[in-house]
Amino acid sequence: MLRPTSIDVLRCIGRTLDTMIVPALNGVAERSAAATIGHLLRHVTLRIEHEGRILHDEIVMLRPLLAQARDYLQARGAGDPEATRVGASVERALSATAPTSSGEYRDVGSLADEVWALRQGVTDALQYVLARKSGGADATAKLHDAIETYMAWQLERESELIDPAFEGFGPRR
Repeated sequence: MLRPTSIDVLRCIGRTLDTMIVPALNGVAERSAAATIGHLLRHVTLRIEHEGRILHDEIVMLRPLLAQARDYLQARGAGDPEATRVGASVERALSATAPTSSGEYRDVGSLADEVWALRQGVTDALQYVLARKSGGADATAKLHDAIETYMAWQLERESELIDPAFEGFGPRR
């Protein structure tokens, strides 16, 4: 393990900014820029600490959701060309980045790429469902509810990286 860690370095930079640089600044623009740097240092620190786990957890949540969407779309595919098109998009999302063996290291970039591809499948499925939701079919409502649950969960997880870095530290630029 490298010492100091990246997190240690970022925290040291933040302390130096807060204790040595900010007190010497007189102008509003300079103090505002320094506050923004502090916000971003805290945000990047949190991302280093938690982003890999958050992305991993999102993949774990997205794959079953997309499998549910795929099944839903396949049930409608025979008579609905749009369901077939969206189903193909969902299938591409599911196969874009297949899960790796349990012992293989996944860097944050590869996790983020997988989440991005999976989210596209969810977006396509949501657009399809919203266009048909007025019919009130149970399967449509069930998939819509599952997507809404995922979206609320995903926003809550992202707030774990944003709120602690910005809330209570003054205005943002």
